[in-house]
Amino acid sequence: MAIINKFLNLFKSGKEEGNEARLQAQKERYDNFLRALTEGDLDARWAAVRSVGDLGEPFIEPLIRGLKDEYWIIRRGSADTLGKIGAPAVHPLISALDDPGEDVRQETIRALQLIGEPSVAPLVQATRHSHPLIRRGAVQALGIMGEERAVQVLAESLKDSDAGVRYEAAVAFGRIGDPRAVAPLIESLHDAQEKVRTAAMATLCSLGEPSIEPLIRALVDTSEDVGRRASLALVTIGDPAIDVLSAALSDPNPGIRRGAIEVLGQIGNTRAIPKTIERLDDPERIVRIEAVKALAALGVPAIAPLMQVFREGESRMRTGAMEALWMLGQPATTPLIMVLKDDQSDVRKRAALLLGEIGDQKAVDHLTGLLSDENVTVRKEAFEALEMIKNRTGA
Repeated sequence: MAIINKFLNLFKSGKEEGNEARLQAQKERYDNFLRALTEGDLDARWAAVRSVGDLGEPFIEPLIRGLKDEYWIIRRGSADTLGKIGAPAVHPLISALDDPGEDVRQETIRALQLIGEPSVAPLVQATRHSHPLIRRGAVQALGIMGEERAVQVLAESLKDSDAGVRYEAAVAFGRIGDPRAVAPLIESLHDAQEKVRTAAMATLCSLGEPSIEPLIRALVDTSEDVGRRASLALVTIGDPAIDVLSAALSDPNPGIRRGAIEVLGQIGNTRAIPKTIERLDDPERIVRIEAVKALAALGVPAIAPLMQVFREGESRMRTGAMEALWMLGQPATTPLIMVLKDDQSDVRKRAALLLGEIGDQKAVDHLTGLLSDENVTVRKEAFEALEMIKNRTGA
């Protein structure tokens, strides 16, 4: 038994000596690392940050300082090494988000992104930190990581007292791409800060289809600025919004109908023409006016259906078609010349009137032929149209 005890004491003593040696070696390496990081040249600092990833926690704080190095390569190397260290580095990294330097914050976020899953819960918690820069960095990191579990806290961050946090939340939603973001982003179109409103609008555009219906509702917001931004967002979304916008032309709210027509005209897809022409008979004058402008904006493809209404439509629609054709100008000249021989004297008369308003000289010979028309009102309209063209062109 005495021999065994003696052996155990020797083993214990040897083990302690071994531990002491290891600790001493680690301390020396730590000191060498600190000297290299704080006093060494670029090559020495680079070698230092690349060499300690396997040694873990004791080197976290010096590596955090390395994130603030003047050289990008040292900041990037420190971030990569902290990413390898993993979970123990998360909270020190989150604390480092309070640095005002964008370059430092970007590398800090990169390290958190490399760590991945262990970073998520602490970052979610950090969105409620007392320091606005830490809240801002946490929101930015969750967005870059595409963390869908953060949707609720990001929605809360859109109401943060700090505009920078609100801006990063709007941008983060764009990176995550979750349709649950639409409602809070629509609300952010009211934000007091221009950059937040712009970021919210850009994210709504990037979300695409889920944004369309809420944006159409926002066209009649009490704030003109919100309505304008909603309109611009729908135009930016473009063709995918056409069917929903066309359906909105039957909405009971005339403001929705008017706004939807305006957007369709700006998108410029000819699929919108039939539904827009129907609005020439809208009971609300503001809607009819917008329909005329939209049809003119849709250009040459709108001429044929407008000419059909011009010849066969009811009075109110006919008036709208005439105004749209007049706004289209010279491209409408040839179709109007073609109906100067129409069987209906009223069609001939209205065509002459429009040709005079458009003032295209190539209509002169055709209008001159109407001076011998059997209908006195047609002759009179042709004469006045010729005088208008003469006054306009000097011919």
